[in-house]
Amino acid sequence: MKKRFLAAVPLALAMVAGVNTQANAVTLHWSSKTYSDGFSAWSEPLGRCITLTITGEMQYHWWLKQPNTGRKDIWIDKIKLKNPQLKMYVRGQCNGGHAPYRNVDSIKMSQYIYDHGCNTSTAITVNVPFAVGVTPTRKCGRIKVAKASSSWNRKDHAYVQNNTGIPVSFTPGDVLDAKPYPGHKQICLRADVSARVVLGRQDDGFSKDLNVCAQVFN
Repeated sequence: MKKRFLAAVPLALAMVAGVNTQANAVTLHWSSKTYSDGFSAWSEPLGRCITLTITGEMQYHWWLKQPNTGRKDIWIDKIKLKNPQLKMYVRGQCNGGHAPYRNVDSIKMSQYIYDHGCNTSTAITVNVPFAVGVTPTRKCGRIKVAKASSSWNRKDHAYVQNNTGIPVSFTPGDVLDAKPYPGHKQICLRADVSARVVLGRQDDGFSKDLNVCAQVFN
């Protein structure tokens, strides 16, 4: 299914102004949907399969494009991420999560969350432990991101970066829209996740860009 992402929407800014001038014509809402994505990669130096996953809840602020008409198309002007979690699991094989767990000695992992459409005017606000900065990304070059990193110096096979609450908020540079039609049902951000894993005298690195998507319409 094609992802709906942060991109320019014709007349969207005029519609935002309409919320203020026609307050009786629209009703503003907050809704939320869970999100998840991830990947696995085999490390020959470590003899381990590394799996990284992101999960959380996307909250979005929206109103109907054409109230009182029965149409479900909506505008979206704010996005918040609740409990944006990053997890790592280490196994002896990459076989869909059925192989036995295997320990490593230490790890560091990070998630960088940013505008899916590479819009540089998108505003980002964060709370600790996230920070905001301009950094190279896998899809958008240097762009503003919300970033959080964690490290562990202990032998284990499962590591979880918890970010309790609502530490990240986005105000898109161009208002988003979503429609109950194929290719328009989701809104998305993007997350670059990365990890450095150490086992004995060997270490290896892993990274991938993942999608942070809310299924607005089923």
